Amino acid sequence: MARQRIDSVREHFDGEATIFDARVVRMVPHYREMLETMIAAIPFPTSKSVRAADLGCGTGTVAWLVKERFRKARITCIDFAPNMLALARRRLGPAAEFDLGDLHTYSFKGTYDAMLSSLVLHHVKAGPEKAALFRRIHGALAKGGVFLNTDIFTSRDRAVARMQLDKWAEFILRSYPRCEVQRNYRRYKQEDRPADPQEELVALRKAGFHHVEMLWKYYNFGTYIAVK
Repeated sequence: MARQRIDSVREHFDGEATIFDARVVRMVPHYREMLETMIAAIPFPTSKSVRAADLGCGTGTVAWLVKERFRKARITCIDFAPNMLALARRRLGPAAEFDLGDLHTYSFKGTYDAMLSSLVLHHVKAGPEKAALFRRIHGALAKGGVFLNTDIFTSRDRAVARMQLDKWAEFILRSYPRCEVQRNYRRYKQEDRPADPQEELVALRKAGFHHVEMLWKYYNFGTYIAVK
């Protein structure tokens, strides 16, 4: 069943690759602000030749923002959806390296100063799978390196979780009809496995990160940093 879910996610993103950038800003509140928060938190001089990895790069938006701030950055873009990776390659060209891979099993090559992810890790189920991924991310970072993640989360409190979903629906309704909200919710229930943010921060500490903190949050969306 887990493999079927992951295959469904891959087909979803492959099928919507060409419309993803236009769609995400209408589906995710404060999307650009979240990404700006994440990029601004990379704690190195902009003159540094930062070695970075974009985990689940999609169309390459995060990698592009890293390259804008760190002109000498060396970036690896990783995604399991071929059509997404093709669009990232078209956007970034020789400014990045590209690797087709599934984060559930991916083996990182080399050492990174910064590893970033945007709206991806909620596809990895909390528990042993995510714990193993966090250990691999920690192992691939240089000492003092950072992992920055922007994602969708949930709450252990059912009333709060429901309120968060209602606020999300209100935002989507600004751009789409109610049938699209209902379609999005069905897909969310089928494909996504959002974690409680506090539980995720605990999992990162257990993986070896010495400092973890939520930097930005808006209802069920947020950005955190984990430092090795």
